[in-house]
Amino acid sequence: MYRRKFRADVYNEVNEPSKQALIKYLKSEGHEILSTEEDYNADVVSMKNGNTYYHEVERKAQWGEDYLGNRGFTLLPDSRWPSEWEEVRIPGRKQRLIKKYQDEIDNLFFYVLNCEYTKAWKVKGVQMTDDVIKKPSFARVDRRETFYHIPYTEAELIIIDKE
Repeated sequence: MYRRKFRADVYNEVNEPSKQALIKYLKSEGHEILSTEEDYNADVVSMKNGNTYYHEVERKAQWGEDYLGNRGFTLLPDSRWPSEWEEVRIPGRKQRLIKKYQDEIDNLFFYVLNCEYTKAWKVKGVQMTDDVIKKPSFARVDRRETFYHIPYTEAELIIIDKE
């Protein structure tokens, strides 16, 4: 499987704010945060009602008012997600987490945040199946890279900050 080259500059810019936004949301939902350790596993491990949950978070650089404002997209009212973007795409390299947590797949979640860290699409680990892994059809990504393609209508919109 092809993996895009790691970009430390981007990671250093977005990782901590992404995790903090997710932690804020999880705490508001009654989760106790157990771990945020950088260990190549889930970004955040939490507990709620005696169950352990695993959370992976990414920020989508193009999902933001600054980027979308002048590009002619029709934005959905609650999410401000372009209706033309039919899918939430999660990098195929996250398959390692699906395999790692396969025995706890019902407690694995993936989040795709907007640039403002105020909204996210929440995708269940059980939705991340081999049949939805595809190569991209858009120009700015290496054609060898793969993504999980999840229809946004099958993801849950979460609000982290009330705007």
